[in-house]
Amino acid sequence: MDHKKQYRLLRYIEDDAHISHKALANALEEDVETVSATIAELEHLGIISGYKTMINWDATESDYVSAMIEVSVNLHKGASYEEVAEMMYRFKEVEALYLTSGAYDYMLLTKRAPMQQISRFVNKLASIDEVSGTATHIVMNRYKDHGTIFESKLKDGERLVISQ
Repeated sequence: MDHKKQYRLLRYIEDDAHISHKALANALEEDVETVSATIAELEHLGIISGYKTMINWDATESDYVSAMIEVSVNLHKGASYEEVAEMMYRFKEVEALYLTSGAYDYMLLTKRAPMQQISRFVNKLASIDEVSGTATHIVMNRYKDHGTIFESKLKDGERLVISQ
């Protein structure tokens, strides 16, 4: 399969991981065997690196929260951004980690957890020698994530409770 069709295939899968190989074959004007072989190859190469289910946790009774944490680092003793990133992404609390431009070096997204657990994680993160500062932002509501729009369970005019 040519690169343009591979790109289109990846976009289809990114939008709907449940799309059938037959539907992909029809959309790409390829046979099912070619689509299946291409997907297997892309998985083997790590281009397709996993499949995730998007869950609207706000629609459940969970009181867990997630946080976005901006992290500043001071590279010393020959440490690299990659080495510091590896120290951070190995923590079980880390859902996503990005090297960014701007006032902070990294943007980290935590897995959903009780507020106290996130607080303990921020302390653990701050104990890394290269970490010079953090700014933690608790996610209050998720409206859209990875292209998926989440319906709010709030009724018209109702407001989020920030603290009790």
